[in-house]
Amino acid sequence: MRVGFATTDNILINDHFGWAKNFAIYEINFDGFKFVENRCFEESDEEEEFNKIDKKIDKLKDLKIIFVGNIGGVAAARVVKSGIHPIKSKPSDTIEGVMESLKTVLSKNPPPWLKKIIVKENAAAGRSV
Repeated sequence: MRVGFATTDNILINDHFGWAKNFAIYEINFDGFKFVENRCFEESDEEEEFNKIDKKIDKLKDLKIIFVGNIGGVAAARVVKSGIHPIKSKPSDTIEGVMESLKTVLSKNPPPWLKKIIVKENAAAGRSV
């Protein structure tokens, strides 16, 4: 599954969803994880908040989880509605540390919300759980 991180430096999860100009994208499975790409966002000052959120969600729609430093309530609801699970990180969280933790959780007994994502991913790929 693909996971994204709102980051200013590709190390810490330290950016607000709405203001983030970069998301580091990773692929993760039971065996490990790897960096895939950075997705950059350029925004004009005149762009309405509503359109900015929609454009960002559209560019992230292949992700299952996004980790952010912060996210507003309206944006969080729209992210969830699009099928992406947003998670607020602590200021000291690193991308690598979170990916290691997520890999461990995936290989053991994931919580129900994560199991649901895994089942959907496997169904879409034609694999049984």
